[in-house]
Amino acid sequence: MNMFKKLVATSMLIGACAVAGSATAKDMKIGYTTMDLANPYFIAVTSGVKERAETLGVKVTIHDAKSDPASQIAAIENFIAQGMDAIVISPIDAIAVEPMVKLAHDNNIPIINAHQAMEGADAQIGLIEFEYGYAVGKLAGEYITKHMAGKADVAILGQPEVSALVERVSGIKQGVLDHAPGATIAAEQSGYTPETGARAAEVVMQSKPSVRVFVGMNDAGILGAFEALKGMGVNEEEFALFGLDATEEAQLKIAQKTMYKGTVDIAPFVTGEMIVDVALQVAKNGPIKDMVKIEMFPLLSE
Repeated sequence: MNMFKKLVATSMLIGACAVAGSATAKDMKIGYTTMDLANPYFIAVTSGVKERAETLGVKVTIHDAKSDPASQIAAIENFIAQGMDAIVISPIDAIAVEPMVKLAHDNNIPIINAHQAMEGADAQIGLIEFEYGYAVGKLAGEYITKHMAGKADVAILGQPEVSALVERVSGIKQGVLDHAPGATIAAEQSGYTPETGARAAEVVMQSKPSVRVFVGMNDAGILGAFEALKGMGVNEEEFALFGLDATEEAQLKIAQKTMYKGTVDIAPFVTGEMIVDVALQVAKNGPIKDMVKIEMFPLLSE
């Protein structure tokens, strides 16, 4: 199936959350502190936020926390001081920002949680982290069973610095082993940007040269591993790489039939649009009880 066609289905999510006309949104202010704009996924999310806000006449302020919880806390304090109508957080450390949620509520400002689980938010946009990880683990496991006789040494690239992502990595492992019981999780490294992913691949190949499958908690880290492996001159036909987020670069490599074999699409641009719609709806009508779920679509090179 054409991987780009799946975005059409995801775009339908916007209708479920849209505000009743742009007139209600004019002159409203939203602050969004994102996790790290070194990650292509969050670049795409932020682009969706900006475009939707411009369409609706909303003023949006974007803060790049650069994976620093202290920076994110300071940004939320600043948003509160500015009297934002809503604050959106993609939390680096969900526990660390909890006092800021209370402070925002004390100032009658709703909090929208985008991506990672967080206590006290007035709305949650996201997915079940274990399920997201499991989706890419399943892709890798099925590939190992079909193309590697069910056996392979696997390296997992995660982001242990972010507590909420531990479950995603657990899902990756379970997905791999459920669909390739003969596989071995031979290495785990922190690798969530192109730079850290490249370093992780270098460490893995030095310490565990038998690894032939890399599965990452995002595409950014796996793209770095991809370039590092190419630089090492490995036999690419022996390797299989899998990521999450379906960034444009990852999709291109998959379409070109490289060793980048699969990813899972969660339509980050559309998610960014949804963030604005949900923030405005909460500011106007109050909390949304049920999670606003981001859809997942596996993308494969075959």
